[in-house]
Amino acid sequence: MNIACGIDIGTNSFRLLVAEMEDGRLRPLAHDLVTVRLGEGLTATGALSPPALLRGEAALARFAAMMAPYPVRSVRACATHAVRKAANREEFLQRGKALLGVRVEVLSGEEEACLAMRGTLSALPAEQRRYPFLLADVGGGSSEIILQATAESEPRLSSLPLGAVGLTEEFAGDLPAMRKKIRAILAPALRGIAGGEQRGHVSQCMASGGTATTLAALALGLKRYDAKLVQNYQLSQVALPGLVTTLAALSPEERNGLPGLEDGRGEIILAGAVIVQELQQALACPVVVSDAGLLEGILLSGATGC
Repeated sequence: MNIACGIDIGTNSFRLLVAEMEDGRLRPLAHDLVTVRLGEGLTATGALSPPALLRGEAALARFAAMMAPYPVRSVRACATHAVRKAANREEFLQRGKALLGVRVEVLSGEEEACLAMRGTLSALPAEQRRYPFLLADVGGGSSEIILQATAESEPRLSSLPLGAVGLTEEFAGDLPAMRKKIRAILAPALRGIAGGEQRGHVSQCMASGGTATTLAALALGLKRYDAKLVQNYQLSQVALPGLVTTLAALSPEERNGLPGLEDGRGEIILAGAVIVQELQQALACPVVVSDAGLLEGILLSGATGC
């Protein structure tokens, strides 16, 4: 059996996937998600806090125990925005290697974008892809936007300092100020990756990451997350603004009580939802949700060596 493991060490959540590779497809064997909030306070201090480091170490120890029963041929563990920006990242990386038995890599924003696209396309058959194809991977600390004009062309990409954790800490409930910042960063980024011939035209827009999948689960009214229902779910130009309005009317505590928003995601989901909404408005098209993304891209790249 060709069994591989991918670990995504994000600003908000850590995720694990152990899967068997069969004819280019992934058959999940073990999956886990832990809300760590590694980037808590990072904007203010520039460093990972001692409590965040302890939460992160506990999550990695849990992942190591989950991997142990499987004859895993390859393990790739990748950290993103929070570790990328932290002044004390070496402390975390050394502890991560000791707990997992493999080196924890720190992805650049560009590498993160490419892996998110790879993972998303792995779950989207070629006949379902329409070009120009745009993917937005909205995370806790950053958002990656990737545009592929044709199936053969090189993707154009941008990593933006817009994330659900960082925006929540900066603006709390001040939505007008939050939207102003998002628009100021998002608009030039979209112009930059669009290129002259593709400017203003996207045939298919997908979103991956915890914000997107949570919004789909909320729109579907799921009491228990179902990846098959979330995959390819369309957030329409009517449904998404309605979700944002509903979430904005609730307190963080009330949002945490909604199905699928346990473990504190209700505290940051509004900021993430506004990023997705602003992207949808800028592109004037529906947003289709991908359950697969960065985590699958990490696993596939580790298993294939490229």
